[in-house]
Amino acid sequence: MGRRDEAREQTRARILEAARCQVAEQGASALSTRAVAREVGVVSSAIFRHFPTRDALLTALIMRGYRDLAETLAETSGTWEDLAHALRHWTLTNPHDFQLLYGTPVADYAAPPETVPAALDVARPFLRAGGATAVPGFSGTLEDQLAPLAQDEGLDPSGAAAVLSELATLIGLLTVELAGHLRGTADPAGPLFAATVARQLQTLGLPDE
Repeated sequence: MGRRDEAREQTRARILEAARCQVAEQGASALSTRAVAREVGVVSSAIFRHFPTRDALLTALIMRGYRDLAETLAETSGTWEDLAHALRHWTLTNPHDFQLLYGTPVADYAAPPETVPAALDVARPFLRAGGATAVPGFSGTLEDQLAPLAQDEGLDPSGAAAVLSELATLIGLLTVELAGHLRGTADPAGPLFAATVARQLQTLGLPDE
């Protein structure tokens, strides 16, 4: 990589980090390319050489979040329990990134198709950990919907459906925890999360890890 390319990559990284900080402080809907440019110390037009629109910048942040989470999950043993707790640790460490991926949709923004494979990269370790065997109650239409994915990944379609349902449960529980809705009840939320994971092992027919 030449010096010009290296400088370009460094500027792009600085833009992304400034945008990430702005989203953390003000929310994704308030993301402003002008404010990011001021923070980085460049003119607004320089932002557009890297990201032609605000939506392109937002998409880059989403892709970065999925990639970071997928890399975190890849560092685990690959068991359902380890994956679930790694997801929670990443979420509590990076709450604003989690909200960007799984929180309230950003007004006037539609995630482009390129984010779908990135999201699947997060789901794939869970699918491999728990989707190999059939799970009662997840048959019929669900099996038809998930047959292509199950075939590609070597999974049982009903098992894949059950995994996606349980992954959604974990994401929902983490969303509630981040919002503070468990204060005064399941507070701290760690034991409730652990109990949920233990129940999921039974549902998915996985050994107690």
